[in-house]
Amino acid sequence: PEALRCSPAIVGKGGISPLYQPSGLMIVVGVLLAILAAAIGTTSKQLIAASVHKKKKWLFHLGAGMNIALGPVVDASAYAFAPQVIIAPFACLDVIFNALTAPYTLHWQNEKLTKAHILGTALVAVGAVFTSVFAVPDNKVLTVKELEAQLFFRPTSLCYLLTEAVAILFVHFLLQRKLLSPKFRGIFLGVVAGALMGNVFFLKGLIGIITMTVSTGSFEAWLRPTPYILTAFAVGGAVTGHIFMRKGLGEYKGVFMVTIFEGAH
Repeated sequence: PEALRCSPAIVGKGGISPLYQPSGLMIVVGVLLAILAAAIGTTSKQLIAASVHKKKKWLFHLGAGMNIALGPVVDASAYAFAPQVIIAPFACLDVIFNALTAPYTLHWQNEKLTKAHILGTALVAVGAVFTSVFAVPDNKVLTVKELEAQLFFRPTSLCYLLTEAVAILFVHFLLQRKLLSPKFRGIFLGVVAGALMGNVFFLKGLIGIITMTVSTGSFEAWLRPTPYILTAFAVGGAVTGHIFMRKGLGEYKGVFMVTIFEGAH
């Protein structure tokens, strides 16, 4: 399509990997998807919080579906259309949307914007912008072998995944044994939920494999275990993170939880 311009292919051990140079139209689509993902994230979390208060299961199931399935897919799709340096700053919109709407949509929680909320939201926004500033600008679609090299055989990636897994298990142990004060319990629930649901690179990698399959017509990647491992981690992270987020939204105010969630996302 005219909207997708592809530079000369890069050939390596992993095969042919095109480096996509997104056009203005693709970037606009990516930005709109990022804004939509933020709106879906805010709506889903508020529906979950409302379901606990109103004791209506259909509100919970609607919010859970948006939070587990729809939101992450739209979020990852945004990165497929535009480079990370453009999309990453929009991650803070979820916090901003929630801070502006929660006092009205979750009025029974007596939400009030305080200086601490504004400062926290600003810090999350600055962090998202810095992520964009220091990110690699290339919007490269990796082949399945390149993905394997990046995720499973690079020491930095393995160290990151191992550290995150150990930290989450340790926090889960503290939560189960009720060794945390109420304030720190809320913080850790938000951090764990954000860390688990923030691993969008698994879903982005899966979307990249699908993109390569469509563009090349080759299904060779699907004969390897990588697409299914990526799917398992993407789904597992979304579902497990949602469980922690539900607990947090049921016990704490939405502005508090969502700000912490996005800070760790």
